[in-house]
Amino acid sequence: MDDEWPPREARVQAALWEGERLLERGAYLAAASALADVFGMAEEREEHVKGLHHLAAAGYRAQIGEADRARRQLERGRRRLAAFPDAAPLVALVERDVESAGGELAPP
Repeated sequence: MDDEWPPREARVQAALWEGERLLERGAYLAAASALADVFGMAEEREEHVKGLHHLAAAGYRAQIGEADRARRQLERGRRRLAAFPDAAPLVALVERDVESAGGELAPP
């Protein structure tokens, strides 16, 4: 009998929802932390979790002025999330923040 509470799947889903919510708000460091909490337990959703984590890292790097590192993290996130079309709006949001921080686009 599995006595883990809350169940693993529920913890992973909650972390995904929380990570997505925080990404939408631009709270990148908090999003990275929420997603990192379920590393290794997401099983078939591990790529999704890690892809969102890369987006959070990209946004955070952009916020602290590390544009090159932000772009690398963004690219890793894009690759991992390619199989998740529902993540496209989050990718676009972080992409805008990364490019804005790099001086290539005007702030929104």
